[in-house]
Amino acid sequence: MLEILKKTFDKFDGLIILAAIFLFLHFDYNNLSLLDKIYIASFGFWTVTKFIRMYIIYKNEKKG
Repeated sequence: MLEILKKTFDKFDGLIILAAIFLFLHFDYNNLSLLDKIYIASFGFWTVTKFIRMYIIYKNEKKG
């Protein structure tokens, strides 16, 4: 399973995750701007695509 995670995540994904954690901790959730909402949606899309990529790699590893 660790091998699948290594193939799924690139070098800059850790930086993206750290930036997301930093920004999510500093958001004013009572007063979100449009840019904040776009950032939240794009990070959600990034997360979903990472799970899809992990699933595809898992299926390929299972076949081969």
